[in-house]
Amino acid sequence: MVKKSIYIASTEESTGKSVIALSLASIAKESGEKIGYFKPVSLEASLVHGREGIDEDIEVMRRILGLKAEYNVLCPFTLKRDYFLKDFLNLDVSQCVESVLKSYREASNGKDIMLIEGPRSLSIGAFLGCPVPKLARDFNAKVLLVLKFKDDFIIDEILQAQEYCARWDVKLFGVILNRISQDAIGRVEKVIKPFIERQGIKVLGLIPEDKALSALTAGEVCEFIGGEVLAGEDGMDNLIETILIGAMTPESAAKYFRKVTNELVITGGDRSDIILTALETGVSAIILTGNLYPSAKVFPKADHLKIPLIIVPYDTYTTLQHVQKMIGRIKPGDPRRINAAINLVKKNVDWEYILKAAS
Repeated sequence: MVKKSIYIASTEESTGKSVIALSLASIAKESGEKIGYFKPVSLEASLVHGREGIDEDIEVMRRILGLKAEYNVLCPFTLKRDYFLKDFLNLDVSQCVESVLKSYREASNGKDIMLIEGPRSLSIGAFLGCPVPKLARDFNAKVLLVLKFKDDFIIDEILQAQEYCARWDVKLFGVILNRISQDAIGRVEKVIKPFIERQGIKVLGLIPEDKALSALTAGEVCEFIGGEVLAGEDGMDNLIETILIGAMTPESAAKYFRKVTNELVITGGDRSDIILTALETGVSAIILTGNLYPSAKVFPKADHLKIPLIIVPYDTYTTLQHVQKMIGRIKPGDPRRINAAINLVKKNVDWEYILKAAS
């Protein structure tokens, strides 16, 4: 059995688990360790037809670590994002658990350290008999919790996670607080971290928000959500750092859009007034929702300004949710973000303790 296993988990989506896993894997590989990767339960990650069952986090790790194991060994179960129980109507929980353990043994064979990545919450997989704390116990793995810092209620999330793990006789190995805004970093260091550690939980990293890592391009957004480019195709490399919703008057929208730079505007495709205002204020890209087409006069303007107009079938709220899931994601063959992630973890996480103390 592998000597060290680290189960990287969270309590919600888009906290940065994959970035931490990738960075720890790269750092450990640099020191000559044989690193393995495993994701017992994954959720469909792509909205593109034909790639629904592909998790790009796994593809990134396979490439970085040169893993030879088949995809279904590294990830035994992939669930549809919302409605999946129909696929498991004849479920035998004991067989599911055994399938996961068998895949884990194969994936960890010959490895010094295993990095195991959990789904978006500790409880996902419970219906398979595979919630995160139970698998951590079965794998003899340490649970490393990665959370995005928003406000003081993060304390409740951590304590609830600690209690849930204790049900399986598993202790939290430590916590990493990620994507901390610059105006909150001082408070997190002086107030939040000491409070967490008084609960007997070690804080192993405080990672500030990094615009370079979270920035997207219009092309990446379009590919992820399966959109169609109607105009402005020459601007697909435009950077996106902020997401705005266009659901107000053109006058209010103009003030709103001018407050930030490198913004993506999401608005109904029939809101030609908002679309023209966004074009005039120089946004990076515009997503048109509801499969609705704007006035034809916006197309030549978008082409001239090199601002992509991307049409999608979803409503505005659903589109926003999909795009937010992309923030901080790293695609295979993306050296800029991979290097930025590794440097961020090296600087702000006690990676030496994590890699040495995880046995």
